[in-house]
Amino acid sequence: MSAAVFSGQAAASYLETCARRQTRSDVVRWLTENFETLLQATGRRALKWSILAEHLARDGLRTQQGRAPTPNGLRVEWYRVKERVIAAKAKAKAEAERPLCDRSASRTFVPADRSSSGPSDEEILALMAEADNEERRNRERRERIAGYEAQRRTMAESNGGDVQSEAPVEATQSEPAPLETATRPRVKIGQIANHVTMLKQAPRYGADRDKPLPPPYVGPRPDGMPEYLPLDALMPLDATGRQPDGRIDYEALPGLPRRSFFERDRDWAKACIPMVEAIPHEDRSLILRGLLMRARDLMKTLY
Repeated sequence: MSAAVFSGQAAASYLETCARRQTRSDVVRWLTENFETLLQATGRRALKWSILAEHLARDGLRTQQGRAPTPNGLRVEWYRVKERVIAAKAKAKAEAERPLCDRSASRTFVPADRSSSGPSDEEILALMAEADNEERRNRERRERIAGYEAQRRTMAESNGGDVQSEAPVEATQSEPAPLETATRPRVKIGQIANHVTMLKQAPRYGADRDKPLPPPYVGPRPDGMPEYLPLDALMPLDATGRQPDGRIDYEALPGLPRRSFFERDRDWAKACIPMVEAIPHEDRSLILRGLLMRARDLMKTLY
């Protein structure tokens, strides 16, 4: 595999930035120099990381610890290199488009050790596995829907009638409903209404009793929110989502159920899972994916 050729001052700038902290690693340097080629290869099909690790080890490339690269370690390093290169590209493009006067007037402070505070190897592998499982579930769901549609058409054809196409919404709404349809009850005779018991704030004991409750949540009910859960259980949208020491507070994220409302960890996890799953996978941030992993782990350990 030949190394990709980078041209231009911007390309040299972001390559130097993303490889600055990994100059001692032959593997990271090789991944950086062949970034464009690897990006195209991983976009077209699944890359055989085991075969690539064998080739790199045979050519004498080693990690910072002096060991031969492994498939999982190579995937993790590629994930980090891709993240740094894309971030460096975006930064270089933003600086190139920014006028000279704006560049001298305001400077955005970017911590030098940003890469050191990223996700760990275990979290990266877990996120990759979660993405693969999500894609597999979506593919199975589409196949089931296609099977149901084919079965419906087969049953309609066996009954001797063609499959009727659904009428447009505008035509259906403009035509007056027949008298028998207008007077027909909306529910069937004997149909029992769904009874929902709203959950209440769990009692607070000891030091938790003196902690003030967060401001009320203002807004519509989010997608996936359980029917039994009141809006009082959600954190306000302007909440910081961080602990006093600056760490992520997964139990008090904006717009999601707060742990202090529930009496047990299992109840809190059960309410969080459908709300996070209602968000499309491509729109979920690393924090939401981490919350989903924590909630699922709680459900598994507490069953």
